[in-house]
Amino acid sequence: MNLRWTLLALTTAIAAVGCAAETTSTPTLDAAARDIADVTDVVDVSPADVPMLDVPTDVPAPRDAPPDDVDPTCPNGATDRCLGMPPGPCADLSDGRERVVSFRDFHQDHAPSCAGAMTSAGPDAVLPLLITQTSDVNIAAAPGSSDAVVVALHPADGCGDPRQEILCVNGSNAIGAIATARASALPPGRYTITVATARGLDVRLQTMVTPARPRLPGDLCPGIAVTPDGPAVTLDTHGFATWSDYGTTCGYFSTRALGWADAVFRYTLTEPRDVHLDVAGTSTEDLFLEVSSVCGSTSQATPGCDTGLPVSRTLRNQRPGTYYFTVEHHFAVSPEHVLTARVTTTAPTLPGPSSRCPGVAATGEGTPNGVDTDVLTTGPTLACLSRQRASAFWTVTAPAGTGDLLVNVATSALRGDAALQVRNACDGEPGFPCVGPDDRAARSVWARLRGIEAGRPLIVQGVTNASGGALSARWIRQSTASVTTDVSDNLRCDTAMRIPAEGGVFAGTTADATAVVMPPCATTMSGCAGARGAVYRLDLTARRRVVAIERSADFDTLLSIASGMNCPGRSFSSICNDDWYSTDSQVESVLDPGTYWIFAAGCGASQSGRYTLDVAVLPP
Repeated sequence: MNLRWTLLALTTAIAAVGCAAETTSTPTLDAAARDIADVTDVVDVSPADVPMLDVPTDVPAPRDAPPDDVDPTCPNGATDRCLGMPPGPCADLSDGRERVVSFRDFHQDHAPSCAGAMTSAGPDAVLPLLITQTSDVNIAAAPGSSDAVVVALHPADGCGDPRQEILCVNGSNAIGAIATARASALPPGRYTITVATARGLDVRLQTMVTPARPRLPGDLCPGIAVTPDGPAVTLDTHGFATWSDYGTTCGYFSTRALGWADAVFRYTLTEPRDVHLDVAGTSTEDLFLEVSSVCGSTSQATPGCDTGLPVSRTLRNQRPGTYYFTVEHHFAVSPEHVLTARVTTTAPTLPGPSSRCPGVAATGEGTPNGVDTDVLTTGPTLACLSRQRASAFWTVTAPAGTGDLLVNVATSALRGDAALQVRNACDGEPGFPCVGPDDRAARSVWARLRGIEAGRPLIVQGVTNASGGALSARWIRQSTASVTTDVSDNLRCDTAMRIPAEGGVFAGTTADATAVVMPPCATTMSGCAGARGAVYRLDLTARRRVVAIERSADFDTLLSIASGMNCPGRSFSSICNDDWYSTDSQVESVLDPGTYWIFAAGCGASQSGRYTLDVAVLPP
């Protein structure tokens, strides 16, 4: 990145905090990780007057001294992990000075909620922030050239705990990759700022702390009250801040981007109800809607974030309590945007048999057995999908045959991910691994079960973090059992490995590969430019669904399919993937008869090693 441009962009990002419109109302405390309903004076606030966060009982209490393995000299301008007694050896960031944070010998210890496939891969660092009066805080972090950075803010006693995360911003989605994080009306106290990178290059970090500006009701937590089954509430956002204080997980690049603003509403239930939220706006662009039990906290939001104009959300069998919904809109399009919100309720929809193990029978080979996501409960958590919203169960009796049994779980929601785990019984160890995207994205996931004899009963648990749509499961018995085939010398087009008509499982290495093709997802922005790998040929005589999965314990994978008689073929923009299951990759598509080229590679020229490629050729 050009140094002069970086300096200018960083200065602009810091200065943006001063662009708020002047108003005359009294400010409210930012409750991004708190439930604060009282209006507080800007200046005369003591720590004793500020409601503290309800810390769950399973969160360990702060220690009396820093861990023994933390260097007291503040190496690299930060500490490698959370301290028991911040600020510790590092200087308080509230002095406004620019710092250069190095990650030499640091490790990845935290998982910020907005970290992505690339930004979560590198090391992180922790720095202290002390606030003496209610303040607006602006944090800007500029990464090294071609690197990406994530910034997260926590209360000091909740350092690194995603449940207590106040805000999180991913700079990989920002202009110039600079992450700009704003916290409005932050109460006095001790805080920590976590900085995470993709490649571990030095980050230039600056934090500006200023007295909190007055803000209008609805611009900050606790938001404007909407009475369930009462009249609609209209909120004129003229005079609101010209940025998103809290944002939504499905908003513009899932971050607080320039030109976007937000508003906050709340409602209270006294008994379990089905809740339907409707929000209309006077702009011409879609709204983003997210619901949380903690005001302004995307890390504690109810999984499922909706978009539309108007935008709607249905929550089934919601328990009594106070809930908050953030509405994000494009301020640059309509500076005086008017929002109209309504909350209606009906009798709670009780969970059906699909919500309880062993669930319902998954019948019909290859036929999706779908369940309405909104009538499902959260259910037992699967480790391979974070923040799941709904869970369903199906029973499968293995049909006759000796081939592999393929199991699929998918969500039809446009925004959302799915995961699955096959179990032998409702209780005890499942017996099969969890298959899901973890911190990545996957609307459809597959598991290959080998050696499943006819008549064997199995239970499939599927989960999703989506709202709306259907969650479905299906199974397919292949005619023959797969055997892993060792492959070598298929690193060029003229030595491509031919895949049998029914597919198969192949193992090889890309260590000596050269860049054979340029798949559409192997770009500089994705970090996968210069991908090199192995080449496979698949000939289809009929229309078929092809599912290919590349796994490796050695490197970050990349997988693509191209078509045409001549290798490397013509690429499909949508049949290319990096990081479907963590650093493993999957592509799935229904393909017409013809010749296809499968490219099993690494994400970037330096990513190579041993891999396994699983290709299933199924009915469409």
